[in-house]
Amino acid sequence: MAAALLARAARRAPWRLLGEEFRLHGWLGAVFAIALAWILSARLADGLSLHLLATPLVALMFGRDLAVAAALPAVAAVLAWRGGDWTGAAATWLLAAWLPATLLDALRRAADRWAPRNPFTFIFLAGFFAPGATYVATVLVAATAHAAAGTAPWDRLAEGFIPFGLLLGWGEAFLSGLLTAIFVVYEPRWMATFDDARYLRPPPRP
Repeated sequence: MAAALLARAARRAPWRLLGEEFRLHGWLGAVFAIALAWILSARLADGLSLHLLATPLVALMFGRDLAVAAALPAVAAVLAWRGGDWTGAAATWLLAAWLPATLLDALRRAADRWAPRNPFTFIFLAGFFAPGATYVATVLVAATAHAAAGTAPWDRLAEGFIPFGLLLGWGEAFLSGLLTAIFVVYEPRWMATFDDARYLRPPPRP
């Protein structure tokens, strides 16, 4: 499943964007940022860990498909750093990259369709709310997967993993929202999903 989704993302990804030097450097920096966010994890008493995702912000900067592609070398770097079990690489990529990037993209598109189009709504809805909601959904899916696989009982997940995950969701939302605001104001070209012509269009005259 992961291989099929990755192949689809690689086929649909707008690789031409990386032909511009500043975008290529930004994308390579995103690979490093994702790996760093995942390495700096908090280990819980039940042996599970929590970390920031970073993929929602990268999905805003480069689009969903380039974001999930950037997460692939990040997964390899994290597993190599920790000496982890490579058999879990596909599940890690699905839970920490494909799922949040896909959810973020869906929420961003919904906001673009239904909310007023201006920089404030983009920053608040796509940059702050969507990454936070994405993180919460990812934590709940991960907890369900752990419980179904028998790696952690549901009562222990409800006591530690889920509550701390909900708290860390605020961190994901705040950090993504802050950086989105900075990029929209100072470097809008770094936000591939932010279109000046759409979000800075003057309101129609009465």
